[in-house]
Amino acid sequence: MYRFHAEQVRDEKFLTELIKKFKSNDIPRFQKLQDYYKVQTEILQRVMESGKPNNKLAHGFARYIANMATSYFMGRPIKYEVPNETLPGEDGEKELDNSEYKKILNKELQENYINKLNYDVAKECSKKGIGHYLLFIDEEGRLRIKKCNAEEIIPVYSPKLGEFLECAVRLWEDRKLDGTLIAEYAAVYDKKYIRYYRRRPVCMRYQYYMREPHMLGDVPVIVNWNNEEQMGDYEPHISLGDGYDKAQSDTGNDMEYFSDAYLCIAGASEMVYGAGLDDDDKSKSAAATLRQEKVLYLDEQGQAQWLTKNVNDAASENYKNRLYNDLFFFAQVPALSDESFSGNLSGVAIKYKLIGLEELAIMKQNAMDASQKKLVSLVTDYINLKYNKNFDSQKVVLKYERNLITNDTELIDNATKLESITSRETQLSALPSSIVQDAGEELNRIQKEAAKAEGIPFIKDEEI
Repeated sequence: MYRFHAEQVRDEKFLTELIKKFKSNDIPRFQKLQDYYKVQTEILQRVMESGKPNNKLAHGFARYIANMATSYFMGRPIKYEVPNETLPGEDGEKELDNSEYKKILNKELQENYINKLNYDVAKECSKKGIGHYLLFIDEEGRLRIKKCNAEEIIPVYSPKLGEFLECAVRLWEDRKLDGTLIAEYAAVYDKKYIRYYRRRPVCMRYQYYMREPHMLGDVPVIVNWNNEEQMGDYEPHISLGDGYDKAQSDTGNDMEYFSDAYLCIAGASEMVYGAGLDDDDKSKSAAATLRQEKVLYLDEQGQAQWLTKNVNDAASENYKNRLYNDLFFFAQVPALSDESFSGNLSGVAIKYKLIGLEELAIMKQNAMDASQKKLVSLVTDYINLKYNKNFDSQKVVLKYERNLITNDTELIDNATKLESITSRETQLSALPSSIVQDAGEELNRIQKEAAKAEGIPFIKDEEI
């Protein structure tokens, strides 16, 4: 974590050193984690002696862990609710309608494909421990939200006790079609302005050349952590995956050794290689024959047998099984293909087996809450400016729902049992989202249908 004042970051020399440190310390780590997600693991770089089998079996554990953890946590979109409020008044309680704010907020968010953005940022966090949103106003005056990779943004926090985001640096390059570097760029975002810097290949440092306001109420970069340590979900367990890759590759090598058996013929060395050769020349001829014909001639009395490598298969499989089980156990992600998930399990049994994944999702949710609140706050500032409103972002309630296969019949029965215990809206909210997406809207539809059946006009409470 970088802790500096914005005034320091805006200095050309300091900015150049900061970017240099980020590129040398952070970017190699991010690139390694991205490589593992693409199943470009360490085993693919292994080199063996010439002539020996060299199987390179890379397994996509990192990809599986990141995809599973992200889909469970963010596979179902976040709901941005703005519930109505009950306020005291002279004539009794009055309900304050927030439906307009909710409608405009969700419209702005959906125009920016917020569901996909949240999923992509969550996956970036799962891979590299950190992800970013970038907000900007385009040429037509519309609010735009973009997901940025970990390699593109340097978040700089205040050295004060609060550790709030002081500013952020966005990096990009300009290259020719053949890959030749034209210039490196950096944009420093603070609470009011975007300051642009450029460094050409012949320059030693980044040079300031332009400034423009971003027209948003705070630093328009939103940093989302995966956890307090800013670590990816599979990052601490890379060594276990590497060990499994090596063990499986070595098993493949052993099988290849077994299939490439050598015929050992004793007592035929003099006849094949010649009696006049010295030991060195005879060894070279024997090695060449072994590679080309897979036949080994020895000096002993005449006999022939196949020469194979003995493999302790049981010990090898037990070792690989331990690596496999340890990897999923410590990553807190279940192996769904495991036979422990077979059979007709109850909902409670499935949730118990997913308790590690649920604990992981809770940590992710706690980390994402802060970034989502800032996102809603910045979008609300833009809405208030655009529509001349005075909406309060603190009224927005975020609702998360796990992407889990559920028994809808069981949930419906539980919701039915809430009759006369809770309000009608609370009862409806207990139903799965596949049936009721918005409890308030569903309640209005029920009341409208009831009014229609009785032949009376339907009027919402807030319209009275």
